[in-house]
Amino acid sequence: MNDLQWILPALASPIVYAAVTLGDKRIISTLGLALGSFYLYVGFTQLSIAAVILLIVGWPDAPLSALFSSYGGGFLWGTGLMLMFFVLRREEVSRVTPVWQSSPVFVALFAVLFLHESLSWHGWLAVLLVVAGAIAVSIDLKRGGLAAFSVRPTFFMLLTGAAIIAVAQLLLKVASEDLGVWHNMAFRGIGLFTSIALPWLRPPYPARLAAWLREPKNAVSILLTETIGPFTGNLLLLSAIAIGPISLVSALLGTRPIWVLAGTLLLGITAKHFISERITGSDLLLKTVATSAVVAGIVIISVG
Repeated sequence: MNDLQWILPALASPIVYAAVTLGDKRIISTLGLALGSFYLYVGFTQLSIAAVILLIVGWPDAPLSALFSSYGGGFLWGTGLMLMFFVLRREEVSRVTPVWQSSPVFVALFAVLFLHESLSWHGWLAVLLVVAGAIAVSIDLKRGGLAAFSVRPTFFMLLTGAAIIAVAQLLLKVASEDLGVWHNMAFRGIGLFTSIALPWLRPPYPARLAAWLREPKNAVSILLTETIGPFTGNLLLLSAIAIGPISLVSALLGTRPIWVLAGTLLLGITAKHFISERITGSDLLLKTVATSAVVAGIVIISVG
């Protein structure tokens, strides 16, 4: 029963975030919201949630180091998200997510490089699986010839974002030792606002956001995707981090690519124009194998 207390939120969070990722793709690609305006909405949503939490539960009785750890985790998370959203606007969501979810491998590599820890043979196998899967999922068979196998700059941007998220997760885990889930969520939100929204709090982005929100369809889409979805996903994520072992929690969080791929396929059958992506038979096989390799590597590196 104790295991279920962290397993259930750790498994539910990536399912919720898979839906959020598909919604992100729709908003910044199909519905055409400018990235700067999108960043503003995301940041102000997190700041508003943080303000409400602090008004209800009050200021935490915790050391400043814990507050800075939570704030720093949010700041870095926002930085990583900007990189991911930039790539997501240009690439297929089922290609972006497996590379983006490779952060547990970076946690392990950072431990080897900076904490003088060592990886077992299956740890290095896991790294190889993730790297191979991340590269394979970037192959675009529709381009044809050698061009299909070229590694684009966006691949390295995603890897950089994943490394940043790895550091953010470690900081949030440190903060959870002195902060409860709600306070950790609040200071994470303040940090995320600082990095992802403040740089865009200038013309023309606020005006573009206001004009875009006047369309009811747009307003409902972004409310569900960037307010309700992330709040639910964050609450589940931080709950799992607070009561579960970070390595095992991270492994379950790393299953998001499977849910994104499944959602993409489902939408391809039931709502073809939702995210405007087409998957051929050969492309589906490649993405399935590559995604499975990434998820397998994440699970091995996390639980091994």
